[in-house]
Amino acid sequence: MSALMGMMMAGLLATGIAPDMRVDAGDLAMARPGDAAVLAERIQAASRSWCARYRSLLTPNDVGMPSVCEHEMKRRAFYQLPRAQRRLFVQAGGRRTLNRP
Repeated sequence: MSALMGMMMAGLLATGIAPDMRVDAGDLAMARPGDAAVLAERIQAASRSWCARYRSLLTPNDVGMPSVCEHEMKRRAFYQLPRAQRRLFVQAGGRRTLNRP
């Protein structure tokens, strides 16, 4: 799992260069509901922080709405999980927690 979460990205965006969004999950096990919720909360916090600085690179036409950027960053972070970890994350309720406003 630690190798898994040296990532969580935003990446190089087509409209500019922004740093990767990183979320530490090396201490978490996706099969445990509490850990899945912790990761979801970490992703939410990281996406808020990342979007506060780099929103214009990801969603230049969002008319100042940070929620557009945050939703996209949470989606990207979720899909960076390996398929097996993603399945465990969903089964443990992490996706539900991640999608809360």
